[in-house]
Amino acid sequence: MRWIAKDSERKPDPAPIKGTARKAVIFGMIGFALMFILATVFYNQIASPHKIWYPYTALVGLVLGVFAFFKVGDR
Repeated sequence: MRWIAKDSERKPDPAPIKGTARKAVIFGMIGFALMFILATVFYNQIASPHKIWYPYTALVGLVLGVFAFFKVGDR
């Protein structure tokens, strides 16, 4: 198996997706909000002894998402 392909054998780069960074941040925030809701609703059913960090991870993701929402602008 070769790790490096010759320039003549390379496929062309794919076209960039259409969309904005703000949409990606919104989808991420929706995912973290859903994770927070599920982690708090089913908190007692989680079998892991280290389950305390699940809702906090979702909250940190939401806070970072709010920061990113205003930081990325309309890129």
